Amino acid sequence: MNRNRGSIYAVLVSALGLLAATPAQAGSWQSSYAFGATLKGDLYTPTKLGTPPAILVAIHYCGGNSGAAHSWFQSAADTNGFYIIAPDAGKNCFDSSASRDGDKAAIVKMVDTVVALGGDKTRVFAAGFSSGGCMTNTLIAVYPDVFVGGSALPGYPAGAWPKNDTSCSLCGGSGPGGSDTGQKYADLVKGVFSFSGTRPCSQQWVGGADEYHFADWLPVVVSQFQTLGNLGSGAAGTGAPSGWTRTVYKDTAGNVRLETNTKSGQKHDLTGSGLASNVISFLGLDKPTGACGSTSTSPGDGGAGATGGASGSGGSSGTGGVASAKDGGVGGSKDSGSDGVVENGGSTGSGGVVGSGGIVSSGGTSGKGGATGTGGISSSSAGSGAGGASSSGGNSGSGGNSSSGGVSGSGGSSAKGGNSGSGGAGSGGSSSHGGSAGGSSTAGGATSSGCSCSVGGTTGSGKGLSLFMLAALGLVLRRRRKARG
Repeated sequence: MNRNRGSIYAVLVSALGLLAATPAQAGSWQSSYAFGATLKGDLYTPTKLGTPPAILVAIHYCGGNSGAAHSWFQSAADTNGFYIIAPDAGKNCFDSSASRDGDKAAIVKMVDTVVALGGDKTRVFAAGFSSGGCMTNTLIAVYPDVFVGGSALPGYPAGAWPKNDTSCSLCGGSGPGGSDTGQKYADLVKGVFSFSGTRPCSQQWVGGADEYHFADWLPVVVSQFQTLGNLGSGAAGTGAPSGWTRTVYKDTAGNVRLETNTKSGQKHDLTGSGLASNVISFLGLDKPTGACGSTSTSPGDGGAGATGGASGSGGSSGTGGVASAKDGGVGGSKDSGSDGVVENGGSTGSGGVVGSGGIVSSGGTSGKGGATGTGGISSSSAGSGAGGASSSGGNSGSGGNSSSGGVSGSGGSSAKGGNSGSGGAGSGGSSSHGGSAGGSSTAGGATSSGCSCSVGGTTGSGKGLSLFMLAALGLVLRRRRKARG
């Protein structure tokens, strides 16, 4: 009897070990993925990856969190096979000032990590609502060597956001002043990073009745990207959603590189306006190759060395990027208060759709007992080199948090100034793009702000393991009956 019990326990332990070691399933969100960045963020792997898969960074609004961005482009990712990175500000708003450090460098570090997993470094895009749109405009302006396109719903011009502002002070201002010109902000971002290649494409969405002056800033945004991309005058565009007016701006070869969409009477919040398919189509994420209607995507072409400083070997970064000296005080704006811009409810779409593998709530927090695949661990083929991919050993703890062993450790890449990450990339994983921070590991957790809902269940591999366990137990019991007979 005792021997039979021991056999049963051994089978159960073996099965549970296999369950813990099963890699995260496709079509799932992995919360607090081990990006090795100074910001936390989530990673979505679609049901079937493209060859190679593009990368879209979905950036939440003020008062939101990474979970708020989960539902925006998930269906399109499953259809078209691209990765989604959802960074988490960890505060009210992202710092979207024009520099190649801080929150911007952290997002680029996340991109580098996904490129190390097999993501297409020539097809990296950004899209975001409200302050996420501001970050989108900043990323495509100061990182044209990384991003090939972006969609802001809506966004201020890159460089208008004050340095270290995490409350959207511009939201409480009075709109642009006489000195706020597209030429000024184009010159500003050129000073951050000198670039002679093809600039990223840009799509802008803004309501005519926007409460936070985004409509007033749109002409400045247009002028900035016209100047940066050497684009012609606007012309009427086609295919806009009902009620929207579309204007397109082309380069000297006749390619649309800037598109604006405006709607009379539309207020600021665009999260429920059903614009995702228009964003995907403009960026070209519904195509297997290319970007923004072009078959050529080479974000690094023509990129000159910048003031940001390239990283050294072994993960030591340069100066972290030179912040703009003209960021502060644009337009005489004042702090808008405790929350800045908060979209309606701050929630995701349908309560946080759970993928077939990693179980994640709409607020980014995993449910009690809900395993997150392997705890946000990348596949063993990704390695622990540049990009900070984690090792294959860390299993998730209770509540879906990554275990302390989830990140590889020898020689974490250092952030600006040489602050080593407590769980960054493995040896030799040097940061790139002049300001990717090494960052602390993401072990420990799910995001806390915003609307979180608890869900139960296991990863998609549970069915197969359950059958294995039942078969093994049946075998033990069969032997037990024979012994009695």
